[in-house]
Amino acid sequence: MNMENRNAKPPSAIVFWVIWFAILNGLFIILFFAAGGIPEGKNQGEAPLAFVAVAGLLILIAMSIRFFVIPKLDSYEKLLPAMIVGLALAESVGIIGMFVIGKEFPETQLALFVVSVSAVVTFAPFYVSGLAERKKMR
Repeated sequence: MNMENRNAKPPSAIVFWVIWFAILNGLFIILFFAAGGIPEGKNQGEAPLAFVAVAGLLILIAMSIRFFVIPKLDSYEKLLPAMIVGLALAESVGIIGMFVIGKEFPETQLALFVVSVSAVVTFAPFYVSGLAERKKMR
């Protein structure tokens, strides 16, 4: 480890909040400006199971990162990349719903969007202050 890395300040909590807020708002911006707004109507047939299964797997991985990996991390340098990866996986479910699932499946699109937003909300970085408290106890 060189001297620059040892003297680098860890990211402040505001960095975590800004990234989280940008991802959350980005989902809504993409929905309204690129995907045509909130999907309405009934599904016309069965939604493509393969895409729904991939979305489910991505949410499972994102939630595993949030509830099993993040609580065990002991530094900001490890926490930030884990949060970003988890947020990206959670956001990808909404993007799958908006652009991969066909417009003939609006119920599925809306369900994937809601799941994506819910997952992103769980990544709200309240755990950053918890890390600071754990470090003070050591």
